[in-house]
This record gives sequence, structure tokens and C-alpha cells, in this order.
Amino acid sequence: MEWNDEKQARLDALRAVELAGTLNKADKAELAALIETIEAEEQERLAPALARIRARQNALRQQVQASETANEQLTILAAQLEQLLADGRRSLRELQRRHQAIQSSYLRVTGDLLPVAT
Repeated sequence: MEWNDEKQARLDALRAVELAGTLNKADKAELAALIETIEAEEQERLAPALARIRARQNALRQQVQASETANEQLTILAAQLEQLLADGRRSLRELQRRHQAIQSSYLRVTGDLLPVAT
């Protein structure tokens, strides 16, 4: 059933009667049927748009999930890089300490500074 001006006018008239509080049982049933018709037609017209919206929502959910997974992996990698940097700094300090010890021993033995390798 396609909505038209005649049905809209009847709906408006029935709503006016409803607002006045004088809607009888038959009019109440007719009003309910007209409203049901409007809702069915709106649902039918909106169904393709709603389907597109739902599909877009699903795609966005998948993108969010992929982003969250990537973020978790990046967080793990960042922690690994921080540990690597800390290990490197620790190793550098140890190498500097050992170099200084060798430098001191060399100075004590030869009286000269250890030559710098190029």
C-alpha cells in the first residue's frame, strides 16, 4: 500500500480526533493500521540504507579490531626496544669501564696514553 495525500489527510484527521479524546474503537483501529502502514513503508524504504550502515559498522568494527591488535603488537615491540636500549647502555658502560681499566694499566706500564685506533 503506497502512502498518498488522501491517507495523510485521514491520518491527520484521526490524530486530531485522538487529541480531542473522542476517538472511537473503529477509528482507533484505523489509526493503528495507518501508522503500521507508514512504519512498514518507512522500513522498506530505509532497509537498503540500514543495510549499508550495518555493513559500514561491521567494516569499522573490523578496522578497530585490527588497529587494537596492531597497537598491542606495537606496545610489545616498544617494550622490546626499550629493553634493547637499556641493555646497550649497560653494555656501553661496561665497555667504557673496561677500556678505562686498560687505559690506566697501559699508562702505569708505559707512562703514555693508549693510542687511539683509527
